[in-house]
Amino acid sequence: MKKIIISFISSAVLLSACKLVDVTDVSPVNQLEDANAITTVEKAQSVLYGTYGILTNSNLAFNYYMPATASLMGLTMEPGTDGSDFYNNNPLTTNYYLESMYTAGYKMVNMSNHIITKTPLIAGSDPRKTRILGEAKFLRAMSYFYMLRLFGQFYDTDSRFGMVLRTTPVKDGEPIPRSSVKATYDVINKDLDEAINECSEFSSTFYASKLSARALKAKVLLYQQRYAEAAEMAKLVTTTTQRSLEDTFKTVFLKKIRETKEVIFQTPYDAGTGNNNKAFAFRSWFVPSAYYIQFMKGDGRDTMALKARPTSVLNGKFMAGQIDGAPSNADTEYFIRLAELYLVQAEALVRSGGSLEEARAALNKIRKRALMPDITSNDRAELLRIIREEKVKELGAESGEEWYDLVRYASKGELDIKTFKPAFMGKNRYIIPLPFASVKASGGVVEQNPGY
Repeated sequence: MKKIIISFISSAVLLSACKLVDVTDVSPVNQLEDANAITTVEKAQSVLYGTYGILTNSNLAFNYYMPATASLMGLTMEPGTDGSDFYNNNPLTTNYYLESMYTAGYKMVNMSNHIITKTPLIAGSDPRKTRILGEAKFLRAMSYFYMLRLFGQFYDTDSRFGMVLRTTPVKDGEPIPRSSVKATYDVINKDLDEAINECSEFSSTFYASKLSARALKAKVLLYQQRYAEAAEMAKLVTTTTQRSLEDTFKTVFLKKIRETKEVIFQTPYDAGTGNNNKAFAFRSWFVPSAYYIQFMKGDGRDTMALKARPTSVLNGKFMAGQIDGAPSNADTEYFIRLAELYLVQAEALVRSGGSLEEARAALNKIRKRALMPDITSNDRAELLRIIREEKVKELGAESGEEWYDLVRYASKGELDIKTFKPAFMGKNRYIIPLPFASVKASGGVVEQNPGY
């Protein structure tokens, strides 16, 4: 696959990214180590735009390596022409994608750190400074959360295997050890709390807002098992007037980036500069799994989520189409859409001992949109199973959420992943290894994940 990617990304970008193997030695972008680089609000805004750009390019890490990796590890994707390591939950520490995802995540962190550190030093009281800071904090929190779920023991707040935490720009090559999972969550939550206060109200799916910060915070709280807080935060999102579900499931994936009602945060793209090749990758490199195809039968979303062909079944969510009148294999990544927050709310209510009626109402909101009958169960364990399965049906082969759900449920003893993947090697494979080159470059200061 790496050979294919090179045809779509300049070799200069690839070579630059490959050098960023040690998070203690991330080369600051555009010479931002110069204290004079961010001296005006306009320059701070320009750097912020560049930070958003990491989501749409940077070796494609955020817009489809991360979601494809998690989907392959879980239940909804299997290798087409690539991805066997992740599908078997046993990637080598030298796997190309590890390096790409890890370095892109820390590139986002480092860019955000420059903005967060230097914007307050800009003279004057321009109100835009507050909004810029909020958006940078959201992006840093999002990057740490995405990396923690892949590379850290996110399911165990007592674990020492969190992320290497840096909240100021990299200035030297001095390695620092990983922080605990709790400490990583603390940084994420502080950033999101401040983003909720500092970001603007929602106005575009392409930029962070108070709404996207609340939505991400609800997910983080759910992962931390702070269920009552997660339910309340999710409710703030599901009851907003700023977003609403699309009338049909199909519409979500037909509208893409055009006048969507449901998406809260996503990547933009176009037929030229935004040609990320995701639509091609998600129907050729990584394809719907046999489990997913069988599981979706009889569900109202089946024929949209999956496209049957004479000799194959394709991912129907990311099909090649036209953007601005031009053919394109590019596509978006829905980092957050409203449907997921209803399901977060439902699970958090059940787990917190909250109202089952309210939990079922949130769950059935999604099922009604899919033209499926209401769930009426009053059994909490059964409802948790149904909610997890509903997320597979609603979000499958999209962003890998079902894998993280499997890990969360398994870590609480509520299911056995071997039931779904008989060859699964055990809890050390809940997460993937840090890139070999990064661990080596740190001189062993950055500890590898157990079992790798």
